[in-house]
Amino acid sequence: MRTNYSDAKICVAGIGAIGTLMATMIGQKYSKNLCVLARNKRLDDIKKNGLILHSDFYGEKKAFPAKASDKGNDFGIQDYILICAKNYSLDSIVKSISPCVGEKTVIVPIMNGIEASAKLREIFPSAIVIDTVIYSSTKLNEDFSASQVGKFAHIFIGSKEKDDIHQNSAKNFYSILKSVGFDSRFSESIESDIWQKFIHNCAFNSITARHLYNSGQLRKDEKCLKDLKRIYTEGYNVAKELGISMPEDYVEKKIKFTTTVQAESATSSTKQDIDAGRKTEFDSLLGALIREGDKVNVDVKTIKEYYKYFIKK
Repeated sequence: MRTNYSDAKICVAGIGAIGTLMATMIGQKYSKNLCVLARNKRLDDIKKNGLILHSDFYGEKKAFPAKASDKGNDFGIQDYILICAKNYSLDSIVKSISPCVGEKTVIVPIMNGIEASAKLREIFPSAIVIDTVIYSSTKLNEDFSASQVGKFAHIFIGSKEKDDIHQNSAKNFYSILKSVGFDSRFSESIESDIWQKFIHNCAFNSITARHLYNSGQLRKDEKCLKDLKRIYTEGYNVAKELGISMPEDYVEKKIKFTTTVQAESATSSTKQDIDAGRKTEFDSLLGALIREGDKVNVDVKTIKEYYKYFIKK
């Protein structure tokens, strides 16, 4: 397994909140080979001011990537490509990064949902696609800096594919993030980790977006807390029926996390999208969970009720 990453070529595609978090942290050590794919005013700001992160967990960070462009052709073949984008933007991101993908390129989707990595494996069969789950409450500010709030910002890294190439690639990327001080955890059961975060997103994102709440407001609303538990439970039942390994106390732990661990000011990326008038990811969250539930005949009536609410909006 590779131990020297000083010359690793790393591209971060999609410089929103999470993309800024990842690129700024990676840029603390790998800025000379770091490329970022951004567009329009965001691209102009990176060229002028660099990447700026205000983090409760990591502190104040700044980095200047070696290259910033809206064209993957400007970067050449990369060793690692992080895709930090919304699911509805994946097709356009894929077109942009295609010139950067070689046979040994490791593609790292850091995205919501359960569908992105499988799609990327189909599109880039000769590349190495690994899997991740990130936990971080981070937003992009008007000045294009990113703010991470709360006492945690960590990522699980692994691969659903169990061969040596995928497993070693995941371990290598894990080592890169550890080397820049990012709270990284290598996972032998990444599919379970993905589903645990996926169900959390379906529950927390839906309720905070529908009621325009942060965590503190959610905790004071008994009806919303009941809906939160129902969505966690329905999602858990789907996962178990699909054969996904899940902690038996998953629902209780997630309720406790949402009501005691998350910062009161924390909210979901979906609620932030609605506040900003942006497109949302409800089809890749609630829609995907409904499709999986239908496959195994599991009742997800609360999830369907929330999904219909957002689709009608």
